[in-house]
Amino acid sequence: MGRVGAAFGLDGAVKVVPLTDFSDRFVRGAVLLLDGSERRVEWSRQAGRDLVVKLAGIDNRTVAETYSGRYLEVGEHAGRPAGEGHFYHHQLIGLEVVTGSGHGLGRIEEVLEKPANDVWVSRDGATEHLIPATKDAVLTVDLDAGRIVVADWLLTVDEAR
Repeated sequence: MGRVGAAFGLDGAVKVVPLTDFSDRFVRGAVLLLDGSERRVEWSRQAGRDLVVKLAGIDNRTVAETYSGRYLEVGEHAGRPAGEGHFYHHQLIGLEVVTGSGHGLGRIEEVLEKPANDVWVSRDGATEHLIPATKDAVLTVDLDAGRIVVADWLLTVDEAR
């Protein structure tokens, strides 16, 4: 849901870069996971594009600093549908990737968040393919079948380098 940045103030609050479209994930009383432990949001407020969040049990700056760079998550039971044509990173990791003509490109191992669009990284042995998460590049994503079909031109462009 967010990445913890620097400590903020002396009472244990932290700056958070939100990684969700659901802003209510950070309202007072919301429960988030931090390093696998549940933490209740005591308060939060906007700070530019980021948030300042105070989590229960983190009561001083020294403790808050130890969480810098860590991720705030929600439990599987608290997940919300991503919406038509949208996917959570954890849903994509491990999916098989093939071109429309059936050429295998390995499996998704990483999702890079870039300004224009996400980039899905598939690896097949030592070969890495960068797949823009756009409608013209990604033809289908079938979570049930564990398979992503991408446009053939991706392989052509990839091999042209």
